[in-house]
Amino acid sequence: MKAVSTCVSILICFTLMGQNDKSIETCLTENEFDDRYASYSSNGQRIVFESNRDGDWQIFLMDSNGENVEKLTINHRINRRPTWHPNGKIVLFESSKDGAKELRIIKVKSKKERIIKPFINKEFLFAAFSPNGKKIAVSLKESDDKSNIVILDKKGKLEKKVTKNNNRNYYPKWSKDGKELVYFSRKDTENKDDEIYRINIKTDKEIRLTNWPKNNFCPSWSADDTKIVYVTSMDESRPEIYIMNIDGNNKKRITHNEDGDTLPNWHPLENKILITGYRNGNYEICELKLTENNN
Repeated sequence: MKAVSTCVSILICFTLMGQNDKSIETCLTENEFDDRYASYSSNGQRIVFESNRDGDWQIFLMDSNGENVEKLTINHRINRRPTWHPNGKIVLFESSKDGAKELRIIKVKSKKERIIKPFINKEFLFAAFSPNGKKIAVSLKESDDKSNIVILDKKGKLEKKVTKNNNRNYYPKWSKDGKELVYFSRKDTENKDDEIYRINIKTDKEIRLTNWPKNNFCPSWSADDTKIVYVTSMDESRPEIYIMNIDGNNKKRITHNEDGDTLPNWHPLENKILITGYRNGNYEICELKLTENNN
């Protein structure tokens, strides 16, 4: 099944200082439904994503060029926010039925599922395996205004509380060496807007990377741990994709679209980024190939 759009566009992009950069966008899905939350497998050959193309949210796979789309989850639940195990054979996702939510994993080949039972009966969001596959970083939601990031073992037992405040802390993503997390939080903004932070899991040393009076969110590491891609809300428009160094310097805007872009994830081997783009009235999975100016 071919899902790749034949339209490839050149996006004229801007840094915060006004410098022009370019990236090449290819839409990997093209339909009337919403396709979101895409990420590459560890070898870059497959992509997992969520879609409501069958009436409710389910998890799908496709090749890195958008072909051979395959439905992964076949249960009668709502399945969202998939992420890969580093071995490329397992997918972690959120699943819910009748209001009850849980974390599940599914084997790509056999499609066999099992529940991960966290240490407490709360809502867990944005779960991600560590690079060695032994731990899970996830946001524990207590209310709309309060959530904290914790680390679980692969069975759901609590190993560490990463954040400990009364604000929103979401979307933990592991560095490739497994030593740090990036995430976004409202802890320094009186719960008004999201900013991006980087924290060392062992020492708890933390750096605030953004300071912008709009929302900065959904950060993700580059394959070599030298850069972070993220999303910024723009004035009077939808969000756009930016890249920065891991110290927060050298911020560059790499998309410039009227309809907005979000949920970026870097290719594990190449200078490409998967995004969720709002195109022609719905969300599609798009791939950005970065030029040398974006490196």
